[in-house]
Amino acid sequence: MKTLTKETAGSLAKVLNSQLSTIHSDDMVAILGVGRESHNEGAIQSWLLSRFADIDVSHPNMILESASEVLNQHLTDLRMEVMGGSISEIQAPHDFVQIKLLSDQELRRIARAIYFLIFGYGSRSGIDSLINLAIGGRGNSIDQIASWISVQGKTYTYFPSELTLSLAQRLMEKLKRIDESY
Repeated sequence: MKTLTKETAGSLAKVLNSQLSTIHSDDMVAILGVGRESHNEGAIQSWLLSRFADIDVSHPNMILESASEVLNQHLTDLRMEVMGGSISEIQAPHDFVQIKLLSDQELRRIARAIYFLIFGYGSRSGIDSLINLAIGGRGNSIDQIASWISVQGKTYTYFPSELTLSLAQRLMEKLKRIDESY
């Protein structure tokens, strides 16, 4: 067993990213990364380094296959968690930890991540219509989600990505209510 190096994780991330079907080049940043990476590859690399600290590098094909399976299962599990109906609470910050404000870029990355997570709920046009009905606002669905997030609260404690799951679950709840009423 060897420790997964940043370089090996970067190479794996490049291949895994090419296998993912995403809409934007930074959809995964607020899902897999800490929320500060600039693109999906960086987020996948961060995820790999945290998930596979010790790895057998003697079989590269097995590493890639295993990482791909685990990544796809993780994303599927997150989508199921979002669609499941339960809502994870955003942890209240400790008094001794400084609260940080989301930047506009972090806000948009979380919006893109949420859009990616709810994308399995229906067709793209159907989801866009539900978003428009549920939260309204100006611009496309990502703009509307970003505006909605800013109303929910733009603070985090450690990483911007800590907000993604609970906000996605809250939005999904709103979308389901709208969908059921029509």
